[in-house]
Amino acid sequence: MNKKTSLFKMCAAIAVAAFFTAGCSDDSSASCAGSCVDSGDTIDIPIPGGDTEGGTGDGSESTEAKSSSSVKTPASSAGETAPESSSAGESPAASSTAEPVSSAAEPASSDSKPASSETASEDWRDYCLEVVNAKRATEDLPPLVRATEEREKCVVTQAMDDMAAGKGHANFGDCGEFAQNTGPDINTQWYGTEKKIVDTYVNMMWDDEKKLVTSGERDPDSKDDYPYIGHYLNMKNTSYKSLACGIAYSTDGKKAWFNMNFY
Repeated sequence: MNKKTSLFKMCAAIAVAAFFTAGCSDDSSASCAGSCVDSGDTIDIPIPGGDTEGGTGDGSESTEAKSSSSVKTPASSAGETAPESSSAGESPAASSTAEPVSSAAEPASSDSKPASSETASEDWRDYCLEVVNAKRATEDLPPLVRATEEREKCVVTQAMDDMAAGKGHANFGDCGEFAQNTGPDINTQWYGTEKKIVDTYVNMMWDDEKKLVTSGERDPDSKDDYPYIGHYLNMKNTSYKSLACGIAYSTDGKKAWFNMNFY
């Protein structure tokens, strides 16, 4: 009888030990005596630039340009009658959604002559660089240099991808850029040459947004104001040293997409 009782107690003790050992397999606890596995919690951290809501791909035949801007996460803007563009870059905000921006620029015929074309290079990319540097010079900022051919090809690919996706910054960062300004869904009937596209969008992005800063309406140090002045901030940023300009066209030639990458 005593042997049976002892055997029963031994079996009970083994069962209790097995219960406690199995019960703590997913948590670290003092009762586990170091024999448990602590799997921990899974934490999902958003990666900057993961969202790419930028530009508008409505394909409407608007008579004015469009643009958008953002930091890391591309920003978006929409409009039917105003130039629209977008930009992404390392500016005050970690992420932002751009509001519509407008320009007083009037549509011009495709054969209109770009401003200062007599001093510009025959290569429109040189012209793009010259126009941006002319803007920077007004604030005594050092000039940018033209990016490598590889980066220029890459920004054209990005513009093609953006056009196919119908939104700006669809592949932001794929070319290693730190910031990007975008002019989406350009009507080539109004902006028929590369130099005209450059003139229209660079002037709009710089001039219109600078006015918001100089008037005190927008603060360049405020992340909340970046969506309104992001293009201007990207173009004047002294951390960037080179610029790659790229334009992609639709197969029928009626639409164009303009991207500027800053390095």
